Amino acid sequence: MKLPILSSALLALLSSTKVVFANNFAGANNYYAASLSQTSRYALLNAMQAANMKVLRTWVSGHSAGQKGSDNTAVNDLEWQGVGTYDDTILNAIDQLMVDAHARGIKLLIGMYDVNALDAGDVYTAKYGSKDAFFTNSAAVNAFYQRITHILNGHKNSLVSNLPWSELSAYIFGFEPMNEPMIYDSSFYQAHLSWICGAAQQIRNNVGNPNQLIFTGGGSASLSYQSYFLSSSCPAIDVIAVHDYNDDYDSFMSSAISATKSAGKKLMVEEWGSLYGSGQTANLQSNIAKINNYQVPWLYWEPITNADPHEGEDYEIQVGTSAWSIIASGAESTAQLSGAFDWSGALAM
Repeated sequence: MKLPILSSALLALLSSTKVVFANNFAGANNYYAASLSQTSRYALLNAMQAANMKVLRTWVSGHSAGQKGSDNTAVNDLEWQGVGTYDDTILNAIDQLMVDAHARGIKLLIGMYDVNALDAGDVYTAKYGSKDAFFTNSAAVNAFYQRITHILNGHKNSLVSNLPWSELSAYIFGFEPMNEPMIYDSSFYQAHLSWICGAAQQIRNNVGNPNQLIFTGGGSASLSYQSYFLSSSCPAIDVIAVHDYNDDYDSFMSSAISATKSAGKKLMVEEWGSLYGSGQTANLQSNIAKINNYQVPWLYWEPITNADPHEGEDYEIQVGTSAWSIIASGAESTAQLSGAFDWSGALAM
């Protein structure tokens, strides 16, 4: 077929046009979703589906029963019996969660571990001596790499043709080494970004499909963005994950998005939340508007299926409440926006 020749003026116009992608989306975080009762799990996923949410973020880490006042059961961590000894109970639970989510057009974003486990004195700190050693001791790093390999290729999902997670791109949006690695010490975090990049490379060594994206895991507000993640020293990172509860996006997002796009990578707001109280409604609306202004996806922390017990830092919102209606409406509006990045491959079911 003979193609028309474009004029130089038209070529110049096209080259100067801002590229946007019609696949923006919203989602949510819930670290214990896999251990909820079937009724509660379905309630969470149904509420997300009704809001046109596309991604649920969770992670592989043990937790006790009754999280946030819910009906979840206790589940041990993958390595509760000791470093390198695997109990797949928690992985089996996530297998069921991903199948239930997939049935509702939702994919999972899965962390290999949670920094809070280190704070609680897990098997790694017991064996290697401290939280910092988990990130700096070569034996600890290697043991964690083996954990990653087991999660992604040693374990098989018996509900999906007995396939490993590395081959379940229709169910899994992406992976990350850890929820908020080293967030407890910003100086230590900035000095050891190579740990995140190394663990990301271990994930990529196990996952060949580029549509299963690899995330940084988030940091403290603007510190979530680090130019190191865009460098040649960190090739395995696909997505910079921003965690921001300070509502200060305007101080860094514009430049971060520009640099990230130039590096051929992506950025999203992986965690944000609005504190319970008289100002919550206005804060929810303000945050959604701010994030949408930058045309990036966002995941809310944290929808729950029971009445909010108002524990600690109270960002939880019960699905079906008026506050959830704001989140749901915001998710719908986000899904209608053109996005700053192309997520189509990762979102494909």
